[in-house]
Amino acid sequence: MNKICYGCGIKLQSNCKDNPGYIPENKINNSDYCMRCFRMMHYGEVKQTNTPKEAKEIINKINKDNRFVIFLVDFLNINDEVIRIFKSIKKEKMLVVNKCELIPKHIKNESVRLFLKKHYDISDTVKLKGGSLSSHHGARGILNYLKDNSIKEAYILGISNSGKSTLINDLITTCGSKVAHTTVNNKANTTLDFIRVKINEQLTLIDSPGVILKNSLNHDVSGKNITAYTINMKECETVGILDNKYFFKFDSETPITFYTNHESKKAIKKYFKAAPGLVNTISLESDCVDVVIYGIGFISVKKRVNITTNIDPSFIEVRPSLFGGYNE
Repeated sequence: MNKICYGCGIKLQSNCKDNPGYIPENKINNSDYCMRCFRMMHYGEVKQTNTPKEAKEIINKINKDNRFVIFLVDFLNINDEVIRIFKSIKKEKMLVVNKCELIPKHIKNESVRLFLKKHYDISDTVKLKGGSLSSHHGARGILNYLKDNSIKEAYILGISNSGKSTLINDLITTCGSKVAHTTVNNKANTTLDFIRVKINEQLTLIDSPGVILKNSLNHDVSGKNITAYTINMKECETVGILDNKYFFKFDSETPITFYTNHESKKAIKKYFKAAPGLVNTISLESDCVDVVIYGIGFISVKKRVNITTNIDPSFIEVRPSLFGGYNE
């Protein structure tokens, strides 16, 4: 039996329940999905596996091929490390920024796109999906690009949990294709191997395992929608984020906005006293900057301040504000 699970790309097998690709023998001829993917789709269950591929292994495989690459990253995870991985792809490629729901309506998507190209020195095509663009409209723009450039096969690659399967399903729906949809779940490593998805006679996509960031706090995001928490910090006040797992103390007054897709009401809370363990200092030398926290999101800070935190500086990046400070 050489049948492949349409959800995760693993070869279907009936020998061991604990191994990837398992399905009962009496169902193997009549199902396109392993039990893991079936239960993920219908019951929301997730069984963690120990078979994620290293980013280097995935990129090396893709660089040996001549196919076009669509690289997906969600709005919260744009940072130097992600862009470094994107630039390590030596083939013709496109960067798609997903989950842009929180781009303020008065901020043009084009302005954000141009900012990303300039700040991260990206010469390749950059497209935004979400925000003022509907899901299917964003998919249509990608399909039009592929058609206009006579691209018939393309890899779908991206950071784990960036929405690769959702993008493929949007492309399937937009094309009116009858092929089965891929497994969608908000946990890492849903796709375990490469999966060929023939959309129609003109286009075949290759879904790739999600890239796991090593230099990341790897917060297990529970929510699906990006949320903005705005708060006015006064001198020497401290803010705790993600149920008080991480803290930031500000040495002077400034408005801040925390962007995350953590749905808890306790995602951000202000305190009048400093928390213990605030040993790392970040000096913001200009107004309107983003403090990017790898694997979590970013904090837009309106004014230049000094910040002390319990987060290792290797997980933090400071950049000019993505929105230019106009939305706060």
